[in-house]
Amino acid sequence: MTTRKPETLTELLKTLERSGDLRSLARECGLSVRELRRRLSIWRRELVDDEAQVLDPLPVEANRGKTRSRKEAAKKNPGIDEWPELSPAATLAKSPLPARGKPVLEIFTDGASRGNPGPASIGVVFRMKDGEALAEHCETIGRATNNVAEYRAVVAALEHCQRWQVKRVLLNMDSELIVRQLHGTYRVKSPDLRPLYQQVVFLSKGLDEFRVQHIKRALNGHADALANRALDAD
Repeated sequence: MTTRKPETLTELLKTLERSGDLRSLARECGLSVRELRRRLSIWRRELVDDEAQVLDPLPVEANRGKTRSRKEAAKKNPGIDEWPELSPAATLAKSPLPARGKPVLEIFTDGASRGNPGPASIGVVFRMKDGEALAEHCETIGRATNNVAEYRAVVAALEHCQRWQVKRVLLNMDSELIVRQLHGTYRVKSPDLRPLYQQVVFLSKGLDEFRVQHIKRALNGHADALANRALDAD
């Protein structure tokens, strides 16, 4: 019997709940198996609605609402108008990269949390490497810490890449902690972050090239503005 590989964070969490390695994972996280299973179940339920929003294309009316939200958000966050409004990634059925050649999709991600933990959101910008911006994604993710939001932004970005069948990715982040964890320099000890880290690893294995680099916050302004737009419009 062939086991189907999990393709979303929800499916991965379901797999982890049934995994025979749950005991060793729980030990590494400093939790009992029962407590880890309970947390995985809670995270899975919380993510169902978010994944449906990411995977389902936005209808025309939703896009109109988003335009109005941008205008409303601009009143609270004037800096957002410094950036062009791009096509929502969820509305693109195919990769926004040119069909010819094998260009790299450059991604800028950011997460925001007002309260840490508190109301949280993510922002993602997709662009050609050293070229024009192609698409964007932003959404609120409920109550979360800043680090959880940072990981959720990466997961959302890679899920779009998987759906578009993009194979070469350059990820830019201003979170030094997350970058060092993805490089393997730091261990992921937090039980809140480890499942998200594992999802990033799982999604990145489907890529031919996956590079992660730390950038200064000033260079990540567009993704930051998107994350704040989502919070302001919520």
